Amino acid sequence: MKKKIALALATTMALSLMTGCGGGGTTADTGANTDAAEPIVLKLNHVQSNTDPVQAAFLDLADMVKERSNGSLEIQVYANSELGSNKDNLEQISSGASLISVGDAGFIADYVPDIGIMNGPFLYSSYDELVKLCDSDWYHSIEEKCSEQGIKLLAMDWYFGERHIISKKPISSTDDMKGLKIRVPSNTMWTATMEALGAAPTTIQWSEVYSALDQGVVDAAEAPLATIYSSKLQEAAKSISTTGHFTGIIGLQMSQKVWDSLSEEQQTVLAECIEEEGKIYSESVLSSEQEYREKLEAEGVTFIDVDRVPFQEMCQSVYSKFPEWSEGLLETVQAAMQ
Repeated sequence: MKKKIALALATTMALSLMTGCGGGGTTADTGANTDAAEPIVLKLNHVQSNTDPVQAAFLDLADMVKERSNGSLEIQVYANSELGSNKDNLEQISSGASLISVGDAGFIADYVPDIGIMNGPFLYSSYDELVKLCDSDWYHSIEEKCSEQGIKLLAMDWYFGERHIISKKPISSTDDMKGLKIRVPSNTMWTATMEALGAAPTTIQWSEVYSALDQGVVDAAEAPLATIYSSKLQEAAKSISTTGHFTGIIGLQMSQKVWDSLSEEQQTVLAECIEEEGKIYSESVLSSEQEYREKLEAEGVTFIDVDRVPFQEMCQSVYSKFPEWSEGLLETVQAAMQ
């Protein structure tokens, strides 16, 4: 599997080797009998394209789960928001739908506000800090709070890459951010961060970003390099500033009710497979970021390695914009990463 993920990250075309891995079967209700002949089907939906490296990771995950559960669990993978947006999926999950949603902490913050800090600007200095945070007592308390809201937090430590700004005009300093129309998801943290930098954030679904950038609805977007490349945003804009304002992380969530309906063995298989595949994917992303820079440069993109310190300083005010957070949350999270 590690070989397949590495190949997908190198070429983003390895998916053709794994077509058909989504499987069939019938979606089970939350009272599914684990001894039944039909597998329990979980539909995994994500917003990235089917040529994004994360698609290959999810197909590997589906294969792994099916094999280790002896066919009693089956994951069907859907790309391009085929089954709805992150927000839609979380609403369905909290109501008991047999889905696995893929999204960052910002969307779950609508249910458990404190988890939103995991998306904070310039929060992590390394991937290792993210891993430490997700193994901390603080994070385990967040898992419990999510469960109380009907959401089983399966993971929040899949490293998605540093997020940079791709724009039609060069961005060399914070001055160039003033008034910049930049695409953001429907996420308070993204909006607050871009406003702190003086930009004009515009909420657009990811599936519509290419056309919005190409048609001038926005002047810029931001994402990890692999996602920029696989979404072909370099066709619409030719300047990337390596702001690294966010460390991109994604997680997987499912209905707590559906989780509780699984056997203990099925729960163990699902949890272990997600953890294992998450490490494989994260390590591959870390090792491929320079490669994607070279790919983008080959397609005419100019990179601007900005001084991040002024960006970071301007973003510190963001952490005071969330009165719903627990008192001293930033200090608690920083201590958990040490």
